[in-house]
Amino acid sequence: MPAYITPDMLSCYISALKNSGKSANTISAYSRNINKLVYFLNGSELSARQMELYKCWLRNQGFKQRTINAYLAAANYFCEVMGWHDMKVQLEHLDYNKIDKPMCISLVNYKKLVYTALQNDNERLAMMIQVLCHTGLRFCELGLLTVDVLETGIVYVKRKNRKIKIIIPGTILEDLNIYAEHNGIIKGIVFRTKNGSLVNRSNFCKDLRKICVMAGIDESTGSIQHVKNVVMDSYPYYGLKNRI
Repeated sequence: MPAYITPDMLSCYISALKNSGKSANTISAYSRNINKLVYFLNGSELSARQMELYKCWLRNQGFKQRTINAYLAAANYFCEVMGWHDMKVQLEHLDYNKIDKPMCISLVNYKKLVYTALQNDNERLAMMIQVLCHTGLRFCELGLLTVDVLETGIVYVKRKNRKIKIIIPGTILEDLNIYAEHNGIIKGIVFRTKNGSLVNRSNFCKDLRKICVMAGIDESTGSIQHVKNVVMDSYPYYGLKNRI
C-alpha cells in the first residue's frame, strides 16, 4: 500500500492523539510538528529511507537536538498510528554537555516583578507570577484554578495519564481569595479576561516583558520558561498582603 500522507491520515492522527489521553499542549505540538514532515516530503511517498533523510534534513536546518527530537517524535507517532512501524527512526542522542541549563528567575527579580506589577495596578499579573512560582502549576493548567478550587485549596491536574494533586500554599490561597474579591470574581476561572476566558499565553508574556522594562531587569527574563523554572521553596511569599 502506497505510503502517501493524506488529509484523512492527518485527521486520523489527530484523533489518535486525542484518544491517547495526551495533554492539549502535546496534541497541539504534535499537530504542528507533523506538518514539518509533510513539508519535507512535498508530495513524495513516505518510507524508512525518507524518514532517515528527514532526520538528516532537520540536522542540516540547524535545529537543536531537542527540537529535532520533537519533530521526529511526532513523525514516529504518525508512523505508529498508520501501522508503519518499520519506518520509525531513532531519536537524536542528547549531548547534555551542549544543552544549556534552563535559567531560573532569581529571588531579586522575582520580588521586583511582583512588586512592580502591584505598583502598576496589575494584580492579575502579580498573582499569576506567584501562582506559577509557588504551586507547580503550569500555565496551560491555570484554567483549572477556579473559584470552587479556592474553597478547598486543591487542584487536580492530569499529566501523562496520571492524576496529580496540587495543594495551593495557604498564603497564596489567601491572596487568591483577596484577588477574586477585589475583582468581583464569584465563579469560574480566577485568571480571566473581561469576557471570562482564560488569559492568553502571549498576552501574559507581553505583560511580563513590560513589567521587566518597568522593573529595570532584562526583558529575556520575561518568559514563562523562566517563571516556571523557579525553585519554589526558596522564594518567600511576596503578595497582596505584603503590598507597600
